[in-house]
Amino acid sequence: MQRQLASNRAPQTSGSLIAVRNFFYVSNLLSIIRLGLTPFIFHSIIRRSHLATLIIGALAILTDMLDGYFARRLNQRTNLGKILDPIADKAIISSVIIALILSNSGFPRWAFGIVIIRDVLIVIANIFLFHRTQTIARSDRWGKCTTFFLATALVLYVLADSGSIPPFSPFYVLCVGLVFALISVLNYSWQLLRLLQQNRTHPKKAL
Repeated sequence: MQRQLASNRAPQTSGSLIAVRNFFYVSNLLSIIRLGLTPFIFHSIIRRSHLATLIIGALAILTDMLDGYFARRLNQRTNLGKILDPIADKAIISSVIIALILSNSGFPRWAFGIVIIRDVLIVIANIFLFHRTQTIARSDRWGKCTTFFLATALVLYVLADSGSIPPFSPFYVLCVGLVFALISVLNYSWQLLRLLQQNRTHPKKAL
């Protein structure tokens, strides 16, 4: 019974090691594909190829949905996946925002500043957490909601730039995404403190 429980926990408690085979898991391959879409969606926005932008964006959203599904379905939750998934999300969202700003689409620069500061704080906190406890914090529902609303707002900004919808409508969705971004930072900070406290109390359980 104990051996069975240990094998069930293995994909989630692999410590600091990242096996080469993890790169070939379906969930991680989908994250790598999403990361590879970054320069293409950036280029399509700069060239104002709105149809290409929407197609590439749809592929990025689809891979984001499927990588989590396959990670759960195939029991492929790994430390590599915890790294690749948020990096891919942050890379593609940041590239879209930069492209929208450079193309004078009306995306507010101050909102980009908030997104960047949030991402930098989370990355630094995760590096610190890994250094102290050898664990990587998994994205929670607040982070997923932030990604969803920011991605939706960016799609709407692309549509507004093409003249398909009124230019003011994406701003409201963006504000919702920024509220979730703030909540996610606060919740992440609480998780960080809890994990650090747990590591001090039970050092072996943090691995």
